[in-house]
Amino acid sequence: MKLRKRSNFSLIIAHRDSPPLVGGVGGGGNWRLITPTYPPPSRGRNYAQLLKTLCIVTSYWLLVTILSGCAVTGPYVSEEEIKQAGEDLKVKALKFQIDYLAKVNNIGYKILLNLPDEDKKGDFIFSGLLLSKNDKYFKQLYNLPREDGVVVIGVVEDSPAKKSGIMAGDLLKKADGFAVMDIADAAYVFSHKAPGQNIELTISRAGMEQKYNFKLYSKPLDVSFRMVDEQEVNAGATPNLIVVTYGLMRFTKSDDEVAAVLGHELAHISKGHHLKGSGINLVSMLAGIAAGIGANKVSPGSGDVVMRSVSAAFGSRFSRDFEREADYFGLKYVYRAGFNIEAGADVWERFAVEIPQSMTRNFFSTHPSSPERMVRLKKIIQELKFPDNSSGQDAAKRKK
Repeated sequence: MKLRKRSNFSLIIAHRDSPPLVGGVGGGGNWRLITPTYPPPSRGRNYAQLLKTLCIVTSYWLLVTILSGCAVTGPYVSEEEIKQAGEDLKVKALKFQIDYLAKVNNIGYKILLNLPDEDKKGDFIFSGLLLSKNDKYFKQLYNLPREDGVVVIGVVEDSPAKKSGIMAGDLLKKADGFAVMDIADAAYVFSHKAPGQNIELTISRAGMEQKYNFKLYSKPLDVSFRMVDEQEVNAGATPNLIVVTYGLMRFTKSDDEVAAVLGHELAHISKGHHLKGSGINLVSMLAGIAAGIGANKVSPGSGDVVMRSVSAAFGSRFSRDFEREADYFGLKYVYRAGFNIEAGADVWERFAVEIPQSMTRNFFSTHPSSPERMVRLKKIIQELKFPDNSSGQDAAKRKK
């Protein structure tokens, strides 16, 4: 027989003859007092260890889940690779801008050098060089040994510099023996030259220096051409500078359309509209003149002072009569230079369709509306191409 009494801390009394109970020591006839805890200490420790293990496993699982959710599918790309890709894109964008700049100058000078005698204002030097201050983007684009000095970024077609053999990517080291460290040095030498005089340029190409000697040409107006990196479709002029936007170059679909715009702006200059009460701000005019003295700079993101200052050209505001006169003579200049003048009407028609606000009479308040411009330009085209068929009445109306 045995008697057991249980409680949280149980006393288990066993008969002396009974076999030893849990935790007891066998043998002997003595009574044994056995006092196990409830639950046993070993089971408590097991529960605590199990709980600790579950917490560790759960935390690890959560961490793996979070990290796997943030992981990028595919190969790893480092920050350095991303940075280098961005720099490569800037160089490609620079090449794109230079190509547009070259197109503007090739078309612009073709029109300028074919002006009629009555619109020529003198003899001004023309070399055909497009220069820029060198930087790391030009260095990479042209694979140059250094990123300072002055670099040739373009050469106008049929210009004396082009015929001499100078190329884009050449580094200009000297002009008439004077060291050229920046644009101002080159501008100083050229400013002391006259049409018909020779100039000697020392050029570095592929690490080797070569000398080029050529005679400077003459241009009938002291005008140069620029492009600014703006998305707005626009063009403008100061007394010696014609500026087009990157947006305009993307908008136009052919050299003929670009020529129509440049011819219009050139007519504003040749006819002296800036000096006939156009209302252009004098400070803006002087800024444009100063910008025209330097050379081109189109490095991406450079915020170049010359390129920003030419925005003064967009501040010019002419009367509607001046705009109509620029339409007529501008198209005449384009025709003399051998461009397709029908494109002159086409570009304004597309302007009216794709930029509808240009159809209103108050567009810029001074510009003729696009419908009026289209009608007038088509009549001007007929007059230029078929002068014997143009009516005296239309000619009289045009001059008003």
